[in-house]
Amino acid sequence: MNLKPDSFFRIVILILFLGGSISSACQGVSIPDKPSLPIKSTSVPSLTMISSQTPKPKVVNKTPVASNTPTEQITVAVEAKPTRTELVEPLGCEEPGEDYSIITVNGFLLNRRTYLMLQHAAEIYAGEIEIIGYAITQGSYHDNGAASFGTHLGGGAVDLSVMRKGTYTILYAEIPALVNALRVAGFAAWFRELNELFPGSPAHIHAVAIGDKQLSQAAAEQLTGKSGYFMGLSGIPGASETPTPDRFGGPILCQWMRDAGYQDLSSKK
Repeated sequence: MNLKPDSFFRIVILILFLGGSISSACQGVSIPDKPSLPIKSTSVPSLTMISSQTPKPKVVNKTPVASNTPTEQITVAVEAKPTRTELVEPLGCEEPGEDYSIITVNGFLLNRRTYLMLQHAAEIYAGEIEIIGYAITQGSYHDNGAASFGTHLGGGAVDLSVMRKGTYTILYAEIPALVNALRVAGFAAWFRELNELFPGSPAHIHAVAIGDKQLSQAAAEQLTGKSGYFMGLSGIPGASETPTPDRFGGPILCQWMRDAGYQDLSSKK
């Protein structure tokens, strides 16, 4: 290519001018540094061992906080055991009625209350001696003199033979069960041995109906007097300062007797 001298000169001037502009422009432009890359840690990560067992709950003692949510209350029935002061009745304790009409049994007078008590005792006893029949040898409302201490003058008193019917054989083996049955039925009852009261006195059971409203004073004393049934004694009156103990162990107390004001005053409690 053929250039004229003035044209060549202009091109050189233009190149110099453009080169200076480019250099100035380049000096005003900052070239950013190469971005730094994050440095990877060379440390070995720690391992946490995870147990395959179910973790046990941590027990924390805390004061219980009252909740407004109602909770179900469970009541457990506890069988009450009888205490020393509670009365445990024997089977057969039944309160007698109050019929005081007079009847005759085996030739002797009794009020109906006493006779019904004898019937109840016979059911409990269920033995050989017929206490509502031939065995009645003395009734109530009867004056037998000093031999009976006046105990048969009023109601509620009765004497019973302990001999086999038609013989003089004393049925000693029957006596404990019969005395017990009479006591459960509501009598203060004692066995009187042959000759025990006086020479020639027969073997028999003497019974006094507890709570009878027509008892003589002497019969009432046999219940609660100083030698009485509820004292755990024989009921035999006398001048002795040492009353005879009850050979059958003391009184049987039913609830109806307690309601009537009687109580066990013996030393067996």
